[in-house]
Amino acid sequence: MQGSPGSPLDSRLATRYQANIRKFYLFQFLLNFQLWWPIWVIYLTEERGLTLGQVTLIDVPFWLSIIALQLPAAAIADRWGRKPTLITSACALSAAVTLFGLATSFELILVSYLIWGVGFSFLMGTESAFLYDSLKALGREDDYPRIYGRAWGMFTVAALAGTLLGAPVAAATNLSLPIILSGGIAALAVLVAVTFTEPAPEARTGHRLSYRQVIADSIDIVRRRPAVRYAVLYFGLISIGSLAPIFFFQPFLREHDISLGAVGLWQTPARIAGIIGAVAAYRIVTALGERQTFYLMPAILLASYAMLALWDSVYAQIAFPFMALVVFLSQPAITDYLNRRVPSEHRATVISLTNLIRAAVLIPSAPLLGLLAERASLATAFWAGGALIAVLALPLLALWSPILRRERQPPPAPEATAPAQAD
Repeated sequence: MQGSPGSPLDSRLATRYQANIRKFYLFQFLLNFQLWWPIWVIYLTEERGLTLGQVTLIDVPFWLSIIALQLPAAAIADRWGRKPTLITSACALSAAVTLFGLATSFELILVSYLIWGVGFSFLMGTESAFLYDSLKALGREDDYPRIYGRAWGMFTVAALAGTLLGAPVAAATNLSLPIILSGGIAALAVLVAVTFTEPAPEARTGHRLSYRQVIADSIDIVRRRPAVRYAVLYFGLISIGSLAPIFFFQPFLREHDISLGAVGLWQTPARIAGIIGAVAAYRIVTALGERQTFYLMPAILLASYAMLALWDSVYAQIAFPFMALVVFLSQPAITDYLNRRVPSEHRATVISLTNLIRAAVLIPSAPLLGLLAERASLATAFWAGGALIAVLALPLLALWSPILRRERQPPPAPEATAPAQAD
């Protein structure tokens, strides 16, 4: 029994839910304190002999595995719990990174990517739903954008630390060792996830929805609610902005004669911009408003791609921090928009659709830009990225704009759960 409000049991539960937030920060840090961040493309091209086109093409099986597994994985989280799903995710990600660093053949690299896709599928959607439901149990769901932004700030702090340390470690040893060490660091996140307290189990046991019903009802929510549908599609649009920082930043630096030991330092401003975008997301959206924020993000990405395409200088890398700011701002901004419109028993599944749509967008676009970079130039790839942003943003924003104009503060998503507990 949960007990009456104010009872000792309630107090213990509140303490455990509060601890979920601190542990979530640590979980994010350990999963993302990865020493491969600044050198993984260099590792694949210079250590394993892949071309830049092959580097982007090998991501296709990764994203295909996400398309196949994202909805089932999120439905598992909605039906059977956030905690076991996050434990599974951390185990898979640790194994994938370790195998990636040890792989000596294309086939093993491919296997590591497929395991990576499994881990990513179980993580995305579930982690934001876990945090939101923990806050809701405390009666603090309005704090979600600020706290989730802070968690994504922890993500970027960890990535910044890994970026600064990874390149010097690789320069002092070899390109494989930082990756193998990263697998061990990710394994520590498993231990943290084991200590989580499952939030809002009554949202699942009370409704007794079947696994199939969770998926069917979640898809129906997207179909019937245009605001949810366009927000999910918008996430795919913003994902195009992540292509340049992920795939082309390291080749861009090497093309401009930046040494291996210094590539991490040159990527640092982008990491700092990501921290700002994540941590300040709540303040940015509050200051500008949701509609203006959603208009501004693709405009910044388009301008950044244009700068990279037009300015053949290492100093054009100033565009990468702006892209990182938008990408990391988008995660808390869009998931908060969705969380307020989706009930708890479908929350992980619906939000996971953002990851599925990202996969559907990146499967054709990443290899296309990689092929253009390999066969023509990086500038050509940057022009193509900007063109994709423009072509997709205009019709999507035209459809979504009337809804955004009508909306002020929407009512909370319908819930059929027990009343939230106070602090």
